[in-house]
Amino acid sequence: MAVEANREMTERVRALAARFENVPYNRRLGLRVEAGSADGVRIRVPYKDENSNPGRALHGGVPASAIDIAGTLAAWAGLEDRPGLRSGTLDLSVDYIAAAVGEDIVAEARVLRRGKEIVYAEVDVANDAGKRIAKGLVTHRAIDPAAHPGWDARQLARAPDLPARAPADVPPLARGLVSVPFIARLGMVIDEMADGTATVRMPFREDNADGDGAVHEGALAALLDTTGAMASWSIVGLDLRHKASTVGVHLSYPGRAVREDVSASGRTLRRDNEIFLNTVTVVGAASGRVVATGSVTYRIVVSA
Repeated sequence: MAVEANREMTERVRALAARFENVPYNRRLGLRVEAGSADGVRIRVPYKDENSNPGRALHGGVPASAIDIAGTLAAWAGLEDRPGLRSGTLDLSVDYIAAAVGEDIVAEARVLRRGKEIVYAEVDVANDAGKRIAKGLVTHRAIDPAAHPGWDARQLARAPDLPARAPADVPPLARGLVSVPFIARLGMVIDEMADGTATVRMPFREDNADGDGAVHEGALAALLDTTGAMASWSIVGLDLRHKASTVGVHLSYPGRAVREDVSASGRTLRRDNEIFLNTVTVVGAASGRVVATGSVTYRIVVSA
């Protein structure tokens, strides 16, 4: 793609790079912006043990975060800063192709289309040798509500319709899973995990925030991914002999969790041999507002 051949940075991207690299969540990831223009951007996430799972494999939330950040940066590379402008990712899709083990990842975003308020970008994630790690799509929106008369009258936000769940024991091994570096760094806690359901809580931390004090979209993607995985494992039973990985995730972001804890509720809708199809809803613990919803396709290869 163009950004691969042109490693230079426009002045607009250079200014955005300083801002994006200083966002608390991005800074903790180690994000660096390497190149970019209004057509596309290139970012790098250097390998850090604290972003990993056991065996030094990057947690799936890291490439998902890189895809969201790269797509957002590409969108902003063609926008002008204006007072009152509201922006955020509408949809994020990630397909995981291969694991990144003990190595940097590079995300290259290419703008597919710029509309009046919505930007569509595709993002490729690979290692430095060119091995593909993940592929994603980002749909980002930027809009000035003041420019749209009647904006407030055209708003609707429904409370989540989540099943009531009684407290359930969490398998000891599951509690051990949240001690792996990346999950522990985000502060995730498993509150419930049984019979194809899981509830995972993530406290608000400054390192999990975006530049406006809301839980970062990448952190929400990691939480959704982890919750779908836990719902899947609750059916099979945790066993370290089994091999498992996320096949893909899809998220929509209907709201923002500003300086509040979030809780994810996941449920397995279908098991097809090794494949588990899960739905997950993430709500703000204090506000009760839905801030992310989506699906997780997970695979568990049960050992003989």
